[in-house]
Amino acid sequence: MKFNDREKVISRNKLYKNTRKAKFMGVCAGLADFFDTDRHLIRILTIVSALFFTMPTIFVYVVLSVVLPRRPDWSYF
Repeated sequence: MKFNDREKVISRNKLYKNTRKAKFMGVCAGLADFFDTDRHLIRILTIVSALFFTMPTIFVYVVLSVVLPRRPDWSYF
């Protein structure tokens, strides 16, 4: 595989956990990569959501942390 072929393998349409930029499990960083937004914004929205909807937010976060695959190490530029 050539260096330029990496973009073809890692799709922007697939959701991964980003463990390199993670604070806890990498879910918020992965969502930020997927939606191409700032990871701090996603983390703040997750905290605000947890304040108002505690159990659903924790449930979804835990499910995503278990279900989402980890982003391959070679895909980081």
